[in-house]
Amino acid sequence: MDDSFYKLVFEGEILPGFKERKVRKNLKELLNVDKAELKHLFSGKPVIIRKNLTASEIRPYERAMIKAGAHCRILSMTSNEELPQTPPETIPEQEQKQPAESSGQFQLLPRMGRVRFIASLWVIALLVVCACWVPGLLTPHLTPFYPPLESLHLTLGLMTIACLLMLTMAARRLHDFDRSGWKSLLLVIPGINLLFLLWLTFSSGTASTNRFGPTPYSAGRIAQVFGLWIPLLALIAAGSYGWLYQNELLQLAANVPEMIDQLVLPALEQNL
Repeated sequence: MDDSFYKLVFEGEILPGFKERKVRKNLKELLNVDKAELKHLFSGKPVIIRKNLTASEIRPYERAMIKAGAHCRILSMTSNEELPQTPPETIPEQEQKQPAESSGQFQLLPRMGRVRFIASLWVIALLVVCACWVPGLLTPHLTPFYPPLESLHLTLGLMTIACLLMLTMAARRLHDFDRSGWKSLLLVIPGINLLFLLWLTFSSGTASTNRFGPTPYSAGRIAQVFGLWIPLLALIAAGSYGWLYQNELLQLAANVPEMIDQLVLPALEQNL
């Protein structure tokens, strides 16, 4: 084979200024490898990332590895020739990963990962439930001392907090995509807000540092419980219930029009 063909080799070394945990996460997303393959990458033995490429073809892969924080070498396929490494400072600033500088910058709305975002939805849901239930529960006790309008104020206050928290969490999630947080206002548009919320929940953010800061830290145990395991168990329970009682659910769906006629229409006729 011609000496102009090269291979990109990684030996488990990371670049200065990067943490190994973050580099492992970056390479897992960049190379789409599982835990066993990732462990092999950091075993200290030479691992070929790409091969049989010319110098111009292999340089983009090298730059991607550098942005991920991995130190790699470009070796000839048939000789001991080694190309000099691309200096990290020569990579365009918008593409370069700079964890040391980004970590020191204050971000009012830092990036948020998917699991933490789902966990935060539980807090918002709790506020909405409190807004609907607590004022009605307290009204009989508040009426002797306060005007009945106080319960409405409490409801509006809790709903306002829930809406502001939802917009804030959506903005942080958008920052993880390297997009403007102002797009969180799409949540106020009926119909579009549901699709937008699904996109925020299931889409993955940028794998490297963007203009809103470094990649978010992995979710803690509490966030994983509420953001991953509880929704997963809820889906499994709902699917199991639907499978076991599918006949009853089909019967209930068939009776929905009759239930509407019995419950809703008399109320409408009374009001009209």
